[in-house]
Amino acid sequence: MHPSTEPAPDETPTTADCEFAAEVLQNLLHRIEVRNANAAAFPGPGQCMFLVSHAWTDGSSIRLVYVTPPSDRTWGLARDTRRSLIDPGRWNEFDNPALYYYLLDLEEDWPGAESREPGESDDLIWWRGDPNVDLPRRPSELPEEYRYTSPPPDPTWIDQTPLPAVEPRRYADPNGPLPPGVQSRSP
Repeated sequence: MHPSTEPAPDETPTTADCEFAAEVLQNLLHRIEVRNANAAAFPGPGQCMFLVSHAWTDGSSIRLVYVTPPSDRTWGLARDTRRSLIDPGRWNEFDNPALYYYLLDLEEDWPGAESREPGESDDLIWWRGDPNVDLPRRPSELPEEYRYTSPPPDPTWIDQTPLPAVEPRRYADPNGPLPPGVQSRSP
C-alpha cells in the first residue's frame, strides 16, 4: 500500500495518500456507528458513545468533530494517515488504521469525563491527535459541507453474543484461614 518511509511534514500528499485518508475516514465512521449502536443496545460501564457532528479529509489527514456524553465539550481528532500509530513510518497493508484510531484515540483516550469549566466557551473545539494551527477553533467556523449525518443503525451491527460472566477475584492471605466455601487441597 505505502512504502514504509516517514513523510516529511511539508511533503505534499499524493493522490494515493488522499484516497487512503478518505477510505480510513469512512471505515472509522462505520466503526463508530457500529460501536454506538452496540452501546445504545447494551448500555453499561465501558460503553462509550461518540456523536460525530463533522467529518472530513484534508489531503492525507482525517478530521472528526464529536461529543462524547456525559462530557459537554466538543472534541476534535486530527490525524495524518501517512503516519502509523503502532509502528514507525507509514501504515502497512496488513494494518487496520480505523481500528487503531478508534481504540487508541477515541476509546483509550476517552474524554467523556471531562466537562467545561465555569465560564468556558461552549463554542470551542478541543483538538487531539495531530493538531496544528490550521484547524478550526470553533464549531461555528466549520463549513456545512463537513457536517456528518449518522446513518440509521443496522440491526446486524448489534453483537448479540452474551457478555461473559466475570466473577470478581478473591484474594486471601495464603497463611490465613480459607475463604468460605473453599476446600483445602490435601497433598
